[in-house]
Amino acid sequence: MSHALPFSPSILITGATGFLGGALAADMLAKPEWDNVLLLVRGEDASHAYQRMLRSLARFTFNLELLGRLKPEQVLSGDFTQPAAFIADARLTGIKRVVHCAALTSFGANTRVFSTNVDGTLRFVHHLRQVATIERFLHVSTAMICGDQPTAIVREDEFPRARVKHLVNYTESKAEAERLLRLTLPGFPLVVVRPSIIAGHTRLGCSPSGSIYWTFRMADALGMITCSSAARMDVVPVDYAASALRHLLVCPQLAHPTYHISSDEQSSCTWREIAAAFALTRVKVAHVALAWGGHESAGGGAETDYRTVEFEEIAARRQEFDTLFGPCNKKFMLAAANLYAGFAALDTVFDSSRLRAEGMPASPRFTDYLHVCEKSSSAYTIADQGTIDFA
Repeated sequence: MSHALPFSPSILITGATGFLGGALAADMLAKPEWDNVLLLVRGEDASHAYQRMLRSLARFTFNLELLGRLKPEQVLSGDFTQPAAFIADARLTGIKRVVHCAALTSFGANTRVFSTNVDGTLRFVHHLRQVATIERFLHVSTAMICGDQPTAIVREDEFPRARVKHLVNYTESKAEAERLLRLTLPGFPLVVVRPSIIAGHTRLGCSPSGSIYWTFRMADALGMITCSSAARMDVVPVDYAASALRHLLVCPQLAHPTYHISSDEQSSCTWREIAAAFALTRVKVAHVALAWGGHESAGGGAETDYRTVEFEEIAARRQEFDTLFGPCNKKFMLAAANLYAGFAALDTVFDSSRLRAEGMPASPRFTDYLHVCEKSSSAYTIADQGTIDFA
């Protein structure tokens, strides 16, 4: 009588129920290396963790045959911040390569950001290296560790550095995690990967997640921004970011210890271009409505630029927020608008020449798939879509 061989994975992914981690898992689902993937997923038990992972993958594909490739033994139930509870699992002993996507990504004043993203990550790595021989550990950070006064073009080796003023605790926690991983793990095969702003999916739009995209909807609804319309936004779609992560994971050799995943100068967009893309989408929607015997909407004109204003002018419109954004907490929406105005005002892009030298193509432009994001967002108010980033 034959017995199935024990599952001995060589790749570990954390955070696979999140936006980027979920896109990475979905990207790998159809690839040959999928059979070697183990996914660390929080759950009440193994069955609950497996169901959570299945639901996450279903955000990115409706292909039942592909979804059937997820086997229960590929899901390890556990919280990366509490590695002692799962580190003895035999499936971890053969792990060679890791993508650590898991993090607390809230832009709100969450007191657990540092304990999760810094302390939890350090605890996880130090435990894992005791039971597995790691040859590459991809730690997903953020390009926004550059703080509030970056140069026009940011290169990987410029950060993290001391005396940087961060816009949110999340980016500060990511900078500190990078610093301490380098400091406490000399010789460890750490590769830090820093995505820029991730918004939408080139095929699915905001169906998997409306994270960040709602801020662009907010600016468009107001018709106002607090920076120049020539300011650039470095935005990448989640499927491109996932593809880049997989590329860095499976590439036989890497030339550098740190990489940006970004749109760079080549694919970044100005606010003027973003305004024009929204306007074009509205025109197309109006034409479709007219073709079906409807009436052209009186709202959302064909403006192809936004007015640059002081933030006080946006604050003065707070009584309109329920109409513009959907029923909302006006104080919360005003604070969110102020926060993202800080990011918009940076007018910086992140150099991705290292990533392209490794064989990745340039990122799609945000304006080329914005219409897909807009169509998939039509069922959600701006306020409802925005709650995900402050949980």
